[in-house]
Amino acid sequence: MGGAGVSLLEMLVVLVFASLLSTLLVQGLGFFLAGMEAVQRHSGRAASLAMQQRWFTSTVGAMVPYLAPDRNFIGDAAAFEGVTLEPLNAPPGLPRKIRWSIADDDSVRYAEGDELGWTVLQEPDAALRFEYAGRDGEWRTQWRALPQTRQWIPSLVRLTAEDGRVLWLAGLALHPEPVLNFLIDDQKTGEGE
Repeated sequence: MGGAGVSLLEMLVVLVFASLLSTLLVQGLGFFLAGMEAVQRHSGRAASLAMQQRWFTSTVGAMVPYLAPDRNFIGDAAAFEGVTLEPLNAPPGLPRKIRWSIADDDSVRYAEGDELGWTVLQEPDAALRFEYAGRDGEWRTQWRALPQTRQWIPSLVRLTAEDGRVLWLAGLALHPEPVLNFLIDDQKTGEGE
């Protein structure tokens, strides 16, 4: 007599297949979640690096020449300072003195005015330095305003590592000479003293 029920052997085969399938699904889900976490970790790091580079390029790219000696663009391998029209911690458009520097622990710091500033990038043991290119395109580790050649600010500023990697690069082509209203403001402040 043929029965309509399921035999014990058939039931065991179904349970083995179901357990294999559930094991594969759980492993696949685990691999997927681990991959998703790695992608989120890397995308977070990439977003942080992009933001740091954006801060550098926006503040440095908006730097303008200024005639007052204490506000001239000046730089060496460890730091540079000058006047920008796009500071990070003040309304854009108003001239503000800023300073980018490399600390002893190879961290890159940013400061506005007389503030202490904050660490923007940590690169331990990277031996970082700032470099400056004039209109001639040659890179140097020192920059001083050169009024006789009308090079008040460099054309490019970059942050490099000892191994030759360029971490950040910013162009300063906005104002090759001091802006007219800065000249007028300097003349007014000089007359009123």
